Amino acid sequence: MRPEPRQSKYLRIVAAAVLLVGSAGCTGAPDPPDQQTRTAPAFVGILQRYSADLLTAGATAVIIDMKSRVGDWSSAAGVRDLDTMDPAQLTDQSQVGDITTAMVAVSVLKLVEEGKIQLDDPVQQYLPGLEGIVKPPGPITIRSLLSHRSGMPDYWVSPVHIGTGPFTHEERVGFVAGMPWTGGSGSLYSYSATNYSVLALLVEKLRGRSIGVVIREDSVAPLNLQHTLMTGDAPGPQRMLHGYTRTAAGDLEDNALAPFHLGSPDTGMISTVGDLNTYFAALQDGSLLAPGSVAEMHHPKYQEFGLGLVRKYDACSNNDYFGHVGVVRGYAALALISADGSRQLAMIVARAPRQDPVGFDDPESLEMAEAALAALNSAC
Repeated sequence: MRPEPRQSKYLRIVAAAVLLVGSAGCTGAPDPPDQQTRTAPAFVGILQRYSADLLTAGATAVIIDMKSRVGDWSSAAGVRDLDTMDPAQLTDQSQVGDITTAMVAVSVLKLVEEGKIQLDDPVQQYLPGLEGIVKPPGPITIRSLLSHRSGMPDYWVSPVHIGTGPFTHEERVGFVAGMPWTGGSGSLYSYSATNYSVLALLVEKLRGRSIGVVIREDSVAPLNLQHTLMTGDAPGPQRMLHGYTRTAAGDLEDNALAPFHLGSPDTGMISTVGDLNTYFAALQDGSLLAPGSVAEMHHPKYQEFGLGLVRKYDACSNNDYFGHVGVVRGYAALALISADGSRQLAMIVARAPRQDPVGFDDPESLEMAEAALAALNSAC
C-alpha cells in the first residue's frame, strides 16, 4: 500500500472546521434561546464536502454513515442506477470488495478458538493438495496468509487473462502458479488476494460448507445483518447500488453482481453502510470473537495491516482505527472504528464511470481514507 500524503484538502478542511467552531465560542452574550442555532459537528462539513466533490467528479452515488459521541450523521446522495435514476438510499446494498477479507478472517479465528487450527500451523498440514497447484518455498503459516506476509503472488496481477469468472478458489490460486514468490512465511507485507483464496479452501474443508455459508453462520446471522450476503447466495439483493466503468471503446458497463465476485473470498460480499458499522462494532466490542482473538487481528503493532484488518492512526486517542477498505470495478467502500468503539464510519461509493484501477491503494481509495480519517479525528 502506498504511503498516504502528509497533508490533503480534507485535513485542511478539518482544521478550518475546528477553527470555525472555536471562533464561534468567542462571542459576546448568547442570543435568546429562540434565536440560537445548533452548530453541526465539524465532521459533517468534511463528509458533505467529500460527497459533493465525488458527485461533481462523476460518481453516481455516495452513501455515508458516521457514529460518534459528538453526534451521528448519515447521507445518501446520487442515484441507485442510471437507468431508473432512482435516488440512492442508506439501505442500498453494494459490493464491498476487500472488506470481504475481514469477514473471512473472523471465520478463520473462530476455527482457532475452537482448537481446530493454530495460527502458526502450516496451511499445507490441512491442505496437502495445495502444492499440486502452486509451489510454496516452504511451510506457509495461516498467520502469514491472514496478514499478507506469506510471499504468495497476487492473482489480480497475474499475466494470465482472468476474464469475467466466476472462478473456484483453486482456479484463483492457479492463476499465480507460474509467478515468483517474494519469500515464504514472515515475508514483508505484500497484499495478495490469493492468500484469502487459500484461507477459503481451509475454512471450507474444515467446515464442510461454502465460505459464504460459513460467514453467514459465523457473523451475519448472529448479528441479524439483514442486507449482508455473499454474491450468489439466496435471497439476492433487493436494492442493489449499481457501479459503472467504461470499456476501452468508451461504452458504459454496469458492474452490479458481476460474475467475477461470485463466492470470492476477497471481493464477494454485499452489504450496506449500516450493516458494515454494526459488523465492525460487534467485532471491536467482542461480540464476534474473544478479546484475545481480536487482539491477534490487531497485530502486528505499528504495521498497517494485521490479520484481516487495516490499521489507521487515531489522532484523538493516540491509538488506532481498525477496519478495511474495499475497491472493485465501479465501487469503493470503507469501514473504520476507533479502538474504544466511540467513533466509526462506513462509506460506499459508486465511482465515476471510467476504466478504473482495481486495488484498495489506488489514488481514489487513498483519498477516501484521508477524508474518513479527517472526519473521525474531528469528532474527538
